[in-house]
Amino acid sequence: MTKRLLVALTQRVDVSQTGERRDALDQAWAAMMEQLGHIPVALSNNVRSADEYLAALAPDAVILTGGNDVATLPGAVNPAPERDRLEEAAIAYCQHRSKPLLAVCRGLQMLNLQLGGTLVPAHDHVATSHPIRGEYLQGVGSVNSFHNWAIQSGGLAKDLVALGTAPDGTVEAAHHGRLPWFGVMWHPERPISDPAFHRNLVAAAIEGRLKGTA
Repeated sequence: MTKRLLVALTQRVDVSQTGERRDALDQAWAAMMEQLGHIPVALSNNVRSADEYLAALAPDAVILTGGNDVATLPGAVNPAPERDRLEEAAIAYCQHRSKPLLAVCRGLQMLNLQLGGTLVPAHDHVATSHPIRGEYLQGVGSVNSFHNWAIQSGGLAKDLVALGTAPDGTVEAAHHGRLPWFGVMWHPERPISDPAFHRNLVAAAIEGRLKGTA
């Protein structure tokens, strides 16, 4: 039986009409974690010390979820610098302890930037779907797409290895060459073709079973 894991999930930041900055997370993530037999914990963005916060929680795995452009990008939509800082700390937490990390959409963008890669504006990747190319992802069919920024093959961080691409050649899935880290540009928690495949993919990622996948 798979060990029950404490899985920490980052949250998007939404701003209300009165200016309140609110952390938010799709409830589908908690439902998926429970289906997989794991314990979901939503991370608060506005904490005094993200490093101390994560060390005290001591999650077994981290999921960087979607939403909010990275604040340092030009023309960033709904930027949230406090979330950027929290996720930088989450990446460092996983790196220092070799913990599994799953990076989803914005999460893969953040991970790529933190590891020295670059992003470019995405074209025709918002509120649509498209097929995926890649031997590891054969049979997936189409995936949803909701991102303003993309990773070109030449902009992929040197520590990441591409596993799948969109028809335009941008990177849609990647893993770390040494650490149990995996990232996708689509949203496996949202309605998607072959949900069982994606649920198993998420499980393998947070359980650290995708390390060194080629």
